Amino acid sequence: MGDFTKRLATASVLVPAVLVAIFADPSPWSVVALAAAVALFGYDEYLRMALPVTPEHPAWAVRTTGGAVAVAIVVLPSVFSPALVIPPLLTLGVVALGLVVLTQAKTAARPGQEFGVCVAGLAYVPLLLSVLPLLKGSGQGNWLTVALCMAFFSDTAAYLAGRAFGRHKLYPAVSPGKTWEGAAGGIAGSCVATVGVGSLWLLPELPLSHALLLGILGSICGQIGDLVESMLKRSFGVKDSGKLLPGHGGMLDRVDGLLFVAPVAYYYVTLVASS
Repeated sequence: MGDFTKRLATASVLVPAVLVAIFADPSPWSVVALAAAVALFGYDEYLRMALPVTPEHPAWAVRTTGGAVAVAIVVLPSVFSPALVIPPLLTLGVVALGLVVLTQAKTAARPGQEFGVCVAGLAYVPLLLSVLPLLKGSGQGNWLTVALCMAFFSDTAAYLAGRAFGRHKLYPAVSPGKTWEGAAGGIAGSCVATVGVGSLWLLPELPLSHALLLGILGSICGQIGDLVESMLKRSFGVKDSGKLLPGHGGMLDRVDGLLFVAPVAYYYVTLVASS
């Protein structure tokens, strides 16, 4: 099976699941469950790259503890106020991971570095992802759709524009294949999402000027997220974050841009649109 065929097969499973979670379930819990799964797998992929995890040293204690905290960071803000639960959850995660790393410090090669990696991963994956279920839970399901489209359209348009017109390297030290032409295409794709899917369809209350600004900002943030993951993979000496999604690589390979796009949509809704 070719890589493109694998990508299509994976998308044929994932896309309907996402659409059902957003549109068929009136409650936020399907989205919460999907986001929790993404956080769990994404955080674990990050740890397996960064520690690294090997069959001889599977690091189950750290991965289990960090994974549990990652899921809680995504799930509990949909039950309680995010401002109420996020700080204690992050505090609990730092303390719990510190304790686990301390118990293994005698056998670990670099326990201090391992602790820093584990704590950083909580901010990188579940904390950034935790805002997506909040959009559905606050009755902003259409904004959730637009946020997903911003990330997907930007990524797809950047790839196509880069293949067709790419001449000038964007950041070869981190990602040799990315170009300035592809980045411009990504911005255009994101604007199509915020204007076409947003202002002209699902969000008629969204002014066109705001939609264009969001499209530009969302794409820039999403491409930063893509470059950050490329930087991590290059630093850790891996090609893909995992093998969970055939044709795509790992979970982080699929959501690296979304992690940085989601807060753009969420904080626009909570800080600008609601004012």
